[in-house]
Amino acid sequence: MKYKITPRKIIKWILPYGFVKKYMEYKNKMNEVIEPHINAINYQVNNYCNSKCVMCNVWQQKDFRYMDIQEFEKVLGDSLFNNVEHIGITGGEPSLIANLPDYFEVSIRQLKNLKGLSVITNSLATEQIKKQIEAINLTCLLNNKEFSVMLSLDGLDKIHDNNRGIEGSYEKVLNMLEWLKDKRISVLTGTTITKNNVWNLDELLFFLMNNNIYGRFRVAEFIKRLYNDLKDNTYIRNFDDDEIYQLLLFFSKLEFKYEKDPIIINTYRNIKHMLQGGKRLIECPYKNRQAINLNCHGEIAYCAPKSPIIGSITKESGIKIYIKNRKVLRDIQEKYCDNCIHDYHSEPSAKLLEIYANEKKYRELISINSYNNHKNSYKVEGHIETISNYSILIVGWYGTETVGDKAILGGIVDSYINNYGNDIKIYISSLYPFVTERTIKELNINAIVIPVYSEQYLKYSSMVDEVVVGGGPLMELDELSLIEWAFKIAKDNSSKTTILGCGIGPIYTGEKREAVREILTLADKIYLRDSKSIEQAEQLIGRSKLLLKIDDPACKYINKISEDIIVEKEHQKLACFLRELTYEYRADMNYEEFIKFKNDFEEGLASNIIYMCDKMNMIPYFYAMHNFVIGNDDRDFNIEFTSKYFKNREYYVEKRLSTVENTIEAMKSSKFNLCMRFHSVVFSDNINSNYIAIDYTTGGKIKSYLDEKKKINRMIRMKDILGRKEALSDLLDI
Repeated sequence: MKYKITPRKIIKWILPYGFVKKYMEYKNKMNEVIEPHINAINYQVNNYCNSKCVMCNVWQQKDFRYMDIQEFEKVLGDSLFNNVEHIGITGGEPSLIANLPDYFEVSIRQLKNLKGLSVITNSLATEQIKKQIEAINLTCLLNNKEFSVMLSLDGLDKIHDNNRGIEGSYEKVLNMLEWLKDKRISVLTGTTITKNNVWNLDELLFFLMNNNIYGRFRVAEFIKRLYNDLKDNTYIRNFDDDEIYQLLLFFSKLEFKYEKDPIIINTYRNIKHMLQGGKRLIECPYKNRQAINLNCHGEIAYCAPKSPIIGSITKESGIKIYIKNRKVLRDIQEKYCDNCIHDYHSEPSAKLLEIYANEKKYRELISINSYNNHKNSYKVEGHIETISNYSILIVGWYGTETVGDKAILGGIVDSYINNYGNDIKIYISSLYPFVTERTIKELNINAIVIPVYSEQYLKYSSMVDEVVVGGGPLMELDELSLIEWAFKIAKDNSSKTTILGCGIGPIYTGEKREAVREILTLADKIYLRDSKSIEQAEQLIGRSKLLLKIDDPACKYINKISEDIIVEKEHQKLACFLRELTYEYRADMNYEEFIKFKNDFEEGLASNIIYMCDKMNMIPYFYAMHNFVIGNDDRDFNIEFTSKYFKNREYYVEKRLSTVENTIEAMKSSKFNLCMRFHSVVFSDNINSNYIAIDYTTGGKIKSYLDEKKKINRMIRMKDILGRKEALSDLLDI
């Protein structure tokens, strides 16, 4: 038999085998049959709208055609939809379809495996929507199907109106919310985030929480279906650095304080990751062939954001359309999916699961209990890499830093640069690295941020020349273990350990007392910020070590920055730097006693501020020294405090981010500063402003600081404020 030569064999002879193999893999992939398993439909019942949203251009279209109910029924009969369990009906604006309830009835009749239905509305055609929803809800109840309504709500008052382009639309959403709650119909809000509403999200979240309303939040995305996929849209994914950081803080608040559904939490964590430049960390039901987009003409698309129309079910089998256009789906997956921030909720990706597993591993290791069990057996070999010049790892509560902590860090870094020169290598550990990345940018520090719950943290603890606890209190916190581990590993590798400018307390439990004792025992040098902390240290370790008292490291940095800040005095401004009273400052109260005291204190504080402002012709300005949910965002307290006690009065709440510079500016420009956060006292004192300090620490760090400065006459105790509105005013003449 003659050997047959084919073109394929010739190519194989000529080209390298690896190239041929890759080509064949690509060809096989292109020919691979992809079977859809659609269980969710996103159906746009129409393509016109009565809103004028800044992130959507549907309202500019003049497309008034849509499938009538008979056409819709026929389309839903396609075998592509045999396994659908949920259909969400959107638009356009679905309420503009007069017989909207019929589309829900047909969906229930045609989709045999259907479990739930939903609708999204802008609430503008209020009375028509109510009639439609009442009919839809009854149909769903009679057929034992779940039904929910999502109302678009992008902010309070004018913020919502501006984002949605229609004056008065906010009031209509409120009307719908109350009506749906009264009717006991499942309702949630949907917030689309653009440049318009970034700085008003905290107020919106407070409104939702205060009124027991569940809401979800998404970042506006370029979406083909919304005709907004033009890069010149300045409202969509066009955030500056401050706006991105504010969104990272806000989605952290949703993640840690608000959202309970782990799938939605994954979405929010993914949004944070992508806002920092990362790739998508969650799966997508559209990408994974579990969901599909169906428009009002019977045409389908693989997804709303990036897919073109791939065919019409009115003309051809849905499955056939889906499979024959598989190259389009693959192109979308390869080009767009990694960078799509759209809130298609789904399971975590393999990458996110890996992140979770790694984080869990190190959270379990870096704990007080684990430290006590493994400190003598767990070893990390030092100097795996060579670090040129002198190197330090600054540890503590970074990743949750207040403005005061930022000033501490600035002071510590300045001190080490003065001692070792600009070539010193600085590493800073962080519980939440994005927070500390922002801090070093604000402070213009050349440093590398090391995540605490990672192998890197242990590795750098073993590699640096010195581990430094950089200010802050050694107090009743589980995170004391991160300092224990860093110090122990450093000592095992003959590195220096320093406590620099810390306070001690409050400490309530034996476990935390022993942890602080261990940290003090492992320290080579101990510099504490007040005499009371030295007394407490001596009670824990005796006089076996030299305990030195130094000024809080923030002081020098505050003075340095303050020198260059000149502002005009605003003689009507009372600048308030308050914080929520939290349970770790409970003293000897049980929980019930603490809550009562907390409420009484806040009421008394408000009465005192109002009385002081009336007496001195001042307006209260409420500033934040902390912006992160871990440790409590002071802006949240200010929003709640003013909404409760300052209705119908003039006041100002600062919503923007807090920095060392703008905190000093606020204090310098005010007539008087009312300080509750510890470092607001330190700031006010160091810039020589007129201030009163409220001692929320019950004889702790605020009293200790003012005792050291011989300014105890500027302090008032919380209990002195209760029931006496003149208490603060009596101190004005100090």
